[in-house]
Amino acid sequence: MAAPHVCILQTSFAKREDTVAFLKEKVPGVRVEFITDSTLLSDVRANGGPTQAVIDRMTLYAKAAEISGADLIVNSCSTVGEVADIYAKEVNIPVMKIDLPMAKEAVSLGTKIALIATLETTLGPSQRLIEKVGAEQGKKMECTQYLQNPAWDALQAGHPEEHNRILMESIRELDKMGYDAIVMAQVSMRALLPDLKDVKTPLLCSFYSGYGAIADKLNEIAAQKR
Repeated sequence: MAAPHVCILQTSFAKREDTVAFLKEKVPGVRVEFITDSTLLSDVRANGGPTQAVIDRMTLYAKAAEISGADLIVNSCSTVGEVADIYAKEVNIPVMKIDLPMAKEAVSLGTKIALIATLETTLGPSQRLIEKVGAEQGKKMECTQYLQNPAWDALQAGHPEEHNRILMESIRELDKMGYDAIVMAQVSMRALLPDLKDVKTPLLCSFYSGYGAIADKLNEIAAQKR
């Protein structure tokens, strides 16, 4: 039986070991590869959204993933989630967005959602995805955005503990505000979860729900290859 092959498109060189370990535990023999372009985020931020050049580059990466023999492409960055909808039409293999399962979970929990991120370019695509999923289910979603740029600055300056402190303080404040769910709009925020067990509001992060759905899809692909 040929093992499934997944290619993950990334916008940063964030640690990959967790992703590889998670998928290998759930998908026997899976081959996990990455294509990373750390200039994408700075280009999107500088222009307030994805430019045609960003779309073109990501389309080339998706085609490269397909040529390399990947069975599935994962778009792992919410900031370029809408770009995935474009390049998915240019390849003949499935494309999955890391944050779609999280958006579905948010909609299932209610309509009043707090969205927290450290990058302004992440908030718009995340909100639009939640609203789109809600609309498909006949729900009008109310998303309130909370931007914590100082946390991003702290992380870039090499102070992850300060990044975590700012975000955890903010999330604990949101916990008191009566939201149906708090959505952590960046995969990297999963590192906060062990220290936020006291938060009563459902706290969503795309890592587990996203890669859980991706693992299911890869196992389905493996079964078809038998």
